[in-house]
Amino acid sequence: MSNVDTQLEQLVQLAKKGDEQAFTQLVERLSNVVSSVALAITKDVSHSEDVTQKVFIKVWQKLSELKNNASILPWIRQLTRFTALNHLRDMGNGCTDTISAEQAEMLLAKLADKGAHQDRLLIQQQQNAVLNHLLEALPDESREVVVLYYREEQNSRLVSELLGISESLVRKRLQRVRSLLKEKILDQYGQVILASAPVGLSSAVVALSITASPVAAASTGALLAGGQSHWAGKLLAIMGGAVFGGAAALLANNYSAKRALSFFDDAEVIKRLNRERVMTNIWIVLSVILMSMAYIYTSGWLMPVLSFVFLLVGVTRFVFSMAMANRQRLLKEAEYDEHAYRRLATQQRNGLLGLGLGVVGGASGLVVGLIQSGRFTQLL
Repeated sequence: MSNVDTQLEQLVQLAKKGDEQAFTQLVERLSNVVSSVALAITKDVSHSEDVTQKVFIKVWQKLSELKNNASILPWIRQLTRFTALNHLRDMGNGCTDTISAEQAEMLLAKLADKGAHQDRLLIQQQQNAVLNHLLEALPDESREVVVLYYREEQNSRLVSELLGISESLVRKRLQRVRSLLKEKILDQYGQVILASAPVGLSSAVVALSITASPVAAASTGALLAGGQSHWAGKLLAIMGGAVFGGAAALLANNYSAKRALSFFDDAEVIKRLNRERVMTNIWIVLSVILMSMAYIYTSGWLMPVLSFVFLLVGVTRFVFSMAMANRQRLLKEAEYDEHAYRRLATQQRNGLLGLGLGVVGGASGLVVGLIQSGRFTQLL
C-alpha cells in the first residue's frame, strides 16, 4: 500500500467518526483528483466545480457506507464519473462553444502574457474555452491523466496512485498527447490547467456537506448548476429543503384559510375553522421535523416518503374540512341566491385543482430530491 493510500485510509477512518478536521483534510487531498475527473468529463470548468461540490456532499453523506477504507480512491473516482455524467444529462450536455485551433493559440498567448490586464471573468471564460478545445482534441483515456498531471505539478507517480493505474501507463498516455501537440503549446495548456485548479475548496465544501440534508444538497446542486455560486445557494444548503418546504406550506395554509374565512359570517364556524387552521400549522411543523430527521438519520427513500404522506394527511384533512363548511354556507345562501350553486361548483373545482397541484408539485420535488441524492437505491 502506498503512502497516499495509508494517509487517506486514516483520514477516512476519522471522518467516519464525525471528525470535521479529518474530512477537511480529505477534501484537500482529493479535490484535485475529483475536479480533474469532473473536468475531463464535462470539459467545462464551471460544471466541473459544480460536480466537485456535489461529489463531496455525497461523500460526507455516504462515507459510512464505504466498507473498506482503503477503497476510498476507486470509490470516489467512480462516484465522480457517475455524478459528472448525470450532471451533463441534467444540463442537456450543454458545454462551452467550440473554438478553432488558431483561436485557441491566440487565447493561450493572451493568457500567458503576465503583463496583460484583463477582467477576471473574461480570463475565466478564455481559460474555459481553451480547456474545452484541448479536452475535445485529446483521446478519452488521456484526459484525466493530462488534467491531473498538471494539477499535481507534473508528478506522474502521484497521478498513477490517484487514478489507480501504473506509472508507465501514465507516461505512455502523456507521450501520446505530446505526439499530438507541440511541446510549447502543451506547456501553455498545462499552465491554464493549473490556473483552473480549485482553490479554497475545502472549507466551503465541508460547510455545505456537514450542514446540508440530501434535499438541501439537491436544491443546492440545482442552484449551482447554472454557475450561480452565490449566497442563496449557501443559505439553502444550510437551512435545508425541508424547512423551506414547510415554510411555504405554512404560508399557503394561512393565506388560503384566512381568505376563505373572510366569506363566513357565523362566529362559531369561524372559531372552529381557525382552531383547525392552527392545528394544521402544528401538523406541518411536525411534518418538517419528521422530514428533517428522516434525512439526517436514515439513508433510503421510505422514511422521507412516509413523512411526506404524513404532511399530506394533515393538509388534506383541513382542506376537506374547509370545503365542507364552505358547502354548507353556500347551500344556505342558495335559498336566496340562485347563483350560489354555480359558485359552489366553481369553488369546489378550484379547491380540488389547488390541492391536486400542491400534491403533484410536492411529490415531484420529493422525487427529484430523492433521485439526486441517490436515495432510491435503498429502502431505509
